Amino acid sequence: MSRALDASVVILSYDRVHLLERALTACLADRTADALAWEIIVVDNHPDKLAERMIARLAQVAPAPTTYLSDARRNVSIVRNLGIAKAHGRYVAFIDDDEAPETGWLKELVATLDRTAADAAFGPKHPEFEGGVAPAWDRQGWRYTLDMQMQQDEPIHMFGRLRKKGKGLGSGNAAFRVATCFDTPEPFSVAFGDGNGEDTHLLFRLALAGKRFVWAPNARVREFIELDRAKPSYMVTRMKRGSQHYAASRIATSDRKLYTQVRVSLLGLAQFGVHAGLYLATLEWLRRGSFDHRIGMAKGLGKLTWRAPIGFIDEKAA
Repeated sequence: MSRALDASVVILSYDRVHLLERALTACLADRTADALAWEIIVVDNHPDKLAERMIARLAQVAPAPTTYLSDARRNVSIVRNLGIAKAHGRYVAFIDDDEAPETGWLKELVATLDRTAADAAFGPKHPEFEGGVAPAWDRQGWRYTLDMQMQQDEPIHMFGRLRKKGKGLGSGNAAFRVATCFDTPEPFSVAFGDGNGEDTHLLFRLALAGKRFVWAPNARVREFIELDRAKPSYMVTRMKRGSQHYAASRIATSDRKLYTQVRVSLLGLAQFGVHAGLYLATLEWLRRGSFDHRIGMAKGLGKLTWRAPIGFIDEKAA
């Protein structure tokens, strides 16, 4: 396929059409992107094609070509791969449907990849809470923030002693060089597409292949956190699921799977044991607004239960 455009922005949607419109409106309102040749591709994963009419309406006035695609198979990897297959950009930038980019977002990602010749660039996510305030149990919104606090173009390490710099990274608010990251028929593994573990698996695979990741601190997005996702029960479930994704992806991409499985299991046991002890010793179980060690235990359990993945979270029942 001809790569005639600078970038393709790919957004996936299921049933959050109201948030998808917020994300698209912010993308299309960013006039700093006018200097780029770019497009938007929306892939609707809902069987009823909930986003189709809204996309048709916005496409009529959009300053960039806007394409609507749909696939009802409930698998994030399938719809991500569909978006990539239809993209015409040298870079594919992913943004989640609950994220609204700030001014200059796409320009910053493209400029970072052009300047560094890196394979992928990532930017910070900051929360915007429904009701205007963070929940009482996380008053700074720290659990909902992804910001490495790194310098422009600074390398991100996924493994080794510096691995902590890559914690929490995903495909939301990220741009990838198509020629080096998406050069296989199935860039995102369909086996990891049930419940959003596909991006962790991709990043591990790319990192092990020697691809370079860099930080783009000025490519910022605001993630809208609805009331149901601001509950601590949701965060406990989300952290356990994320830890399952880490374990499953780390094992699947390792060339020493048994060794890695044992190592991940021991890490999970230690994490659970330490936080369980601190949960009791600090009397967290008596303090209604404290959940640090419960979240820590959930992360440890995730590494021990990766064979029984949580899958998609019913956010209203979390």
